[in-house]
Amino acid sequence: MRRYFRVLRRGLRRSREEQGLALVMAIGMTTVLAIAGTTAIAYSTSGQTQAAQTKTRQSAFALAEAGMNNSMSILTVPTNNALDPDTLPKCTTNEKKYTDPAATRTATSTWKHTTMDGGTVDWCGTLVRKDALWYLTSIGNSTNPNRTNSTLTRTLEATVTVTPTTTQPLNNPVWDYLYAGHTGSTCDQTLNNNISGASRMYVAGNLCLSPNVALNQSSVIVGGNVDISNNAAIGAATSISTRVETYVGGSCRYAGGSWATCSGNQDARHVYSKRSDGVNIGVNQPAPVIAPPAADYATWYENAIPGPSQTCTTSSGTPPTFDGNYPSRDNSVASVVDLTPSSSYLCRVGPGASTTLNGALNASQTSITVSSASGFPTTSFVIRVDDEFMTVTGGFGTTTWTVSRASSGSTAATHVTGQTVSWKTTPTGEIGWNATTKTLTMSGTLYIDGSAKISNSALNSYNGQATIYLSGTFHVTGSLRDGVGLGVQFRRLEPRLRHADGRGQRQRRTERPRSQHPGRQQLFLAGRPLRHEHRRVRKQRQRRRADRREPDRPLEQPDDERLPDDLGCTGGYAVELGGLRPAEPPAGLHRLSPQPRRPARR
Repeated sequence: MRRYFRVLRRGLRRSREEQGLALVMAIGMTTVLAIAGTTAIAYSTSGQTQAAQTKTRQSAFALAEAGMNNSMSILTVPTNNALDPDTLPKCTTNEKKYTDPAATRTATSTWKHTTMDGGTVDWCGTLVRKDALWYLTSIGNSTNPNRTNSTLTRTLEATVTVTPTTTQPLNNPVWDYLYAGHTGSTCDQTLNNNISGASRMYVAGNLCLSPNVALNQSSVIVGGNVDISNNAAIGAATSISTRVETYVGGSCRYAGGSWATCSGNQDARHVYSKRSDGVNIGVNQPAPVIAPPAADYATWYENAIPGPSQTCTTSSGTPPTFDGNYPSRDNSVASVVDLTPSSSYLCRVGPGASTTLNGALNASQTSITVSSASGFPTTSFVIRVDDEFMTVTGGFGTTTWTVSRASSGSTAATHVTGQTVSWKTTPTGEIGWNATTKTLTMSGTLYIDGSAKISNSALNSYNGQATIYLSGTFHVTGSLRDGVGLGVQFRRLEPRLRHADGRGQRQRRTERPRSQHPGRQQLFLAGRPLRHEHRRVRKQRQRRRADRREPDRPLEQPDDERLPDDLGCTGGYAVELGGLRPAEPPAGLHRLSPQPRRPARR
């Protein structure tokens, strides 16, 4: 029994020693559960916050993309000039990317600002005109849901190349003619010299040929009457090939004789015409009407490249002066700009490079030497010499190149020393003159706020397709050949055509009083090969003597004489205010590349 109580007392003693253990365990378990619950709540809240943050970031990125799309949509509007730096607000003032550490950034308050669902977007663009590309920047702003008065931003950048349409669509047939648009005078267009060539001639009004003049164009269209003086003629009766396809809307006469409806065989009146079928003889009727395109001087004064608002980014020699006091369009260039001076020059805006041959080439050589390799690529590229294209395959960075001849479907040919070598790329605009080879190269739409001339009295070649606007006048003393698509219209031209032989610009008097001469003529040099050939004055005098006519004393007119501005104004209606006309309005002149470089996320 004692033993039993002894064991019981020992158990009670141990029990008293373990009092409070259950409470400790309960507190511990409660703490663990509290920590687990708090962790679960924190994790859930963090996930919610993160989800909201991610959604806001995505919203900001979408807003930035929308801003980029806005920029692209503005640049691709057909009526906008994608090479006008004011088309979009500038991101930087030093032609750097917005994120470039060296960039001089503009304030976002000057950018385009758009409010959309989910936030706002600021967007802008910096034009690098010499490289014909835009640096576009768009910053999307979305409200931060996890912080008061805070926004999340995403920045997108894109580099977009502008591919200029350097030629305007030749959908107006007027560009295929030597065009005289004046009407309302007895002689709307008087020809005092022989004219021959592959181009066609269009006279909207009446055509008068002075004595001994031979008109041998491929075709002649006259909307009014044809008055032919002694020993003058349209075409020749030698054969069907020497006859000229002639259209006359009115009557014709020869040597002051009787007028007659100009149809059928008019050989008796020295209109040696053939039908449009090229087989039968006779004058064609009716004469087609070809309306000139409208000219937009104000738009092209601002947007021509090169022109008053954008001069050369790459130049050599002494290029033309485009304006004297931009932005005033007022015929400000005082001296007449000579497009074919005695020394070479180059003016280019946009990518490209050119040099000259250091030696003549035959049709089989595969190694050429040039004056300079500056500006040319360091990998394979294509060059143009005259009408032949060559692929440069070796010698990059040096002046001796290995070439593959007759590239791009061209034909291998011989080339003279000093001929221009051009990198086959698309400049924004270009005008260049090679005084050695007498080659005028042009591309794009150009504007000179003054007058221009070609007065070297030489047989010149011109390459490329371009439109030239002049606020003043245009004078040609020489010949042009091998041209492709050079569209020209004179704003003011005296009623006299000048000799191309350079022996004094002379005008022969006619029997008609001065009051019958028009005060203005419009003329287009068209997009087909054109060559003027003029007989010497000596031969004209001999024929006059044979006709018992003594030549009148010629009137002298210096090359640099400024022709009068009888209207005293610029711009306006194309028929009365000339300038060099475009074939189309400015829509679509400069378009974006359909595949711009991929935007970079920031």
